[in-house]
Amino acid sequence: MKGVGKDMGKYLGDFQFGVGVPNGAEAVLHSANRLLNAHHRDGSLAMLTVDFSNAFNLVDRTALLNEVRKMCPSISAWVDFLYGQPARLYVGNDYIWSSTGVQQGDPLGPLLFALVLHPLVLRIRDHCKLLFHAWYLDDGTIIGDATQVAKALDIIRVEGPSLGLLLNIKKTEVFWPTCDGVKTQEGLFPREIGRPVHGVKLLGGAVSRDGQFISGLALKRAKCAVELMGRLKCLKDPQSELLLLRSCMGVAKLLFGLRTCQPSYVGEAVSVFDKGLRNTIEDIVVCGGAFFGDLQWRLASLPTRFGGLGICSAEDASSYAFVASRAQSWVLQDHILRECGGELLDSDYKSAHRPH
Repeated sequence: MKGVGKDMGKYLGDFQFGVGVPNGAEAVLHSANRLLNAHHRDGSLAMLTVDFSNAFNLVDRTALLNEVRKMCPSISAWVDFLYGQPARLYVGNDYIWSSTGVQQGDPLGPLLFALVLHPLVLRIRDHCKLLFHAWYLDDGTIIGDATQVAKALDIIRVEGPSLGLLLNIKKTEVFWPTCDGVKTQEGLFPREIGRPVHGVKLLGGAVSRDGQFISGLALKRAKCAVELMGRLKCLKDPQSELLLLRSCMGVAKLLFGLRTCQPSYVGEAVSVFDKGLRNTIEDIVVCGGAFFGDLQWRLASLPTRFGGLGICSAEDASSYAFVASRAQSWVLQDHILRECGGELLDSDYKSAHRPH
């Protein structure tokens, strides 16, 4: 499997960043924002975010098996054993046949899906001249001249169904903050396609130059995390509550947003989140009673080896998260942006790195 992973990394690596690529989602997000910052005044450009209908469950298994036999012959017998025949899915006393898609929980699922998608990706590469073309599994991001982006969309609509990849046009969006009139031409893009004005949500983050749009997305994520933390008290078990808070709630629910949003736009989200986190810690430690002040709050944020609870506040994380993410994925970002003709300056990184 290690050999297959290395070979597939080379095969998929120019366009697919959701299989075996550390920080792949963050790199795609950062790259899209860098390109937007550099070329937002070019009204001829368009950004397309692709959404397929139930992609992992509908991908064609015949195409899947053919791609595995061609590209990964060493595991083809095993994959054929798993997917060569329809499987029975029992519903009470009845059953239905599972004959499409990859099985949920299959460790090979992301790779198998990416193999089926890749011929379509290469078709777009060969027929469209684009500045930006990146996929994170079934989430595609395409940026270039509006006519070339529309051409790529047509390829996906026409050739995708034979692979089981059905475009969900109502959740597919085309965006750019400026327009020279090309994007509004009749018939260039489908009428039902989404046309956001201020920015798009991509891989759980924001691609936008509009501060209100970015801060609104971060605030929404923070409020959802606070609401989830508020339900911990229903367990009525402080040890379990603390374990869950530390391992899969707390700042973990906000960290991706902090790593991908400019720090200047997440201040309100950080404040709301930390207020909710502090209330949750207070409920766990003193059950909402007295004797929990600023000192106890700071002590709780210490690592457990120093006598703390190992709870990281969003304010502490926000001081380094964005800069760290940009720096960690810089080489991958430059690879994604290889068609942009020269190094793109990263004004967001410079601004975040500057001491305030």
